[in-house]
Amino acid sequence: MEPNTPTTTLTFDENVLAKITGKTAENIDGVLSLEGNLIDKVTNQFSNGDDPTQGVNVDIDEDDHVVKLELDAILEYGKNAQSIFDKLTNKVSTAINEMTNMKVTEIKLNVKDMLTREEWAEQNKKKEQNKKKERDSKTGNEPTPDPKP
Repeated sequence: MEPNTPTTTLTFDENVLAKITGKTAENIDGVLSLEGNLIDKVTNQFSNGDDPTQGVNVDIDEDDHVVKLELDAILEYGKNAQSIFDKLTNKVSTAINEMTNMKVTEIKLNVKDMLTREEWAEQNKKKEQNKKKERDSKTGNEPTPDPKP
């Protein structure tokens, strides 16, 4: 008598593939951040941490086990964009394939800005200050003044 073999299906939500992409991109030299659209930015204002799926659009074809990606990024000023893109393409494709057995068939990278690390750090500092002010105004807390450098 043969044992019953269950029918099995393994699928991945787009957010999982976006997360793999975002986490991998964080470790690429020259990628300062992935930036989302206006809706992503508004959503991120109300969250506590950074969202690794922000700035990543995913199109999955489950039947063929293939993925297409579109990323919006800020790259580091002075670094070669093509070299960064080549590393990003290689590492993201490898990571997705290793974790999901899906093949990346297309990656589009939209470079939204090129900033020095100092400019990027200053921009992030301002974003964090704005998030804190927004949270404080919603909770009724008095904003704490920034210490003078």
